[in-house]
Amino acid sequence: MANKLARELPQLNTRVRVPERVLMRLVGEELVLLNLDAESYYGLNPVGARLMQLAESTATLEEIVERMLTEFEVEREQLQADVRSVAADLIASGLLEEEAAP
Repeated sequence: MANKLARELPQLNTRVRVPERVLMRLVGEELVLLNLDAESYYGLNPVGARLMQLAESTATLEEIVERMLTEFEVEREQLQADVRSVAADLIASGLLEEEAAP
């Protein structure tokens, strides 16, 4: 648990995208991800799944939060914290990449 708390959370202005090595398939309400490099499967709940779907077209975490606020009943501060935390986990697992600034 301490390791999870110690990881650095990406900022809301971080632009993210789904790398080509990641395949995604919706199975019921769960999004199943396959990292082809690591040969690992992952499953995401509807909120995590929506984050990945919005990241497919490359977006900042703030843009993702703004879109998700219109789709889920949640407080902005809670959603921002959740999106940053989930994004950090996805980046660490190689399922999401931070895009370099232009």
